[in-house]
Amino acid sequence: MEFTKREKILSVAVILMLLLLIGSQYLTSHWKEPQITVYKEDSHRKITDEQADKETNHEQEEKIIMVDVCGEVFQPGVVSLKDGARVIDAVKAAGGLLDTADRRQINLARIVTDGEQVYIPKIGENMMEQGNKNMNQDTAMPVQKKGKININTASVAELETLNGIGKVLAERIVQYRQENGNFKEIKDIMKVSGIGEKKYEGIKDCITTQ
Repeated sequence: MEFTKREKILSVAVILMLLLLIGSQYLTSHWKEPQITVYKEDSHRKITDEQADKETNHEQEEKIIMVDVCGEVFQPGVVSLKDGARVIDAVKAAGGLLDTADRRQINLARIVTDGEQVYIPKIGENMMEQGNKNMNQDTAMPVQKKGKININTASVAELETLNGIGKVLAERIVQYRQENGNFKEIKDIMKVSGIGEKKYEGIKDCITTQ
């Protein structure tokens, strides 16, 4: 059976239409919308600026204290430390302990305060005698130097010998005691205005309520 020229053209056209229809359905079923990523430069820049501001504020809030380290260390003198540093940090900043230092009399874990003097005794040195020679000099282990101070009976002058306790705070302690009665526990001293946890950590080993 022979097809006429017209029939051949129609057959080819039908086949092409079928192919186009099948191709269209295939593309429609497998088509995915392209994902467009929009980079919000302003938002990113804002977040970056905020992070930079936080880091700057953190650096500004970081307090630096000055401590005088003397006695049996390699480089006696005033050192700069971060607030909350301990005696061991002050000793390291002063070059470390000499072989003649009496480590048994040193509380390396004690928190130091701004403006205090840390004294490192030598082996065989009597800390009570050293304390009598210079009552204004703080040692790395003040309990052995001065003995514990009874915060319920101590005078303003006696309270001033504690690390970081000046005349104003000493007077506040006495005033609080007069208005509220004796301290039941040594940590109750933090109820006095101006004495926070850090200052308490620096004196708790030096005080008693009995």
